[in-house]
Amino acid sequence: MKQNTKDWIQYSMASLLIVSAVAMGFVSLLLTMEIGTGPLTYIAETLSAALAIFGIGAFVVKNVSDMKQEIRDELQQIRTNKDIQG
Repeated sequence: MKQNTKDWIQYSMASLLIVSAVAMGFVSLLLTMEIGTGPLTYIAETLSAALAIFGIGAFVVKNVSDMKQEIRDELQQIRTNKDIQG
């Protein structure tokens, strides 16, 4: 599976969780004129999961790109030193 597909699925699921939490809040508010503990717990859990998905995804992408850049820099330095010596 391509990284682009994985990112698309990840962001789609996080967005769906956020939409689900907002919808639950509105439905609960419209039916009972308050948001009880059950719907509030669901909203909190889904928003926490969505934020975790976004946060973990951003963290991993940043660290992988940093690692790739460090590897490229090291390889470039090795090539430069090899060209100078040889």
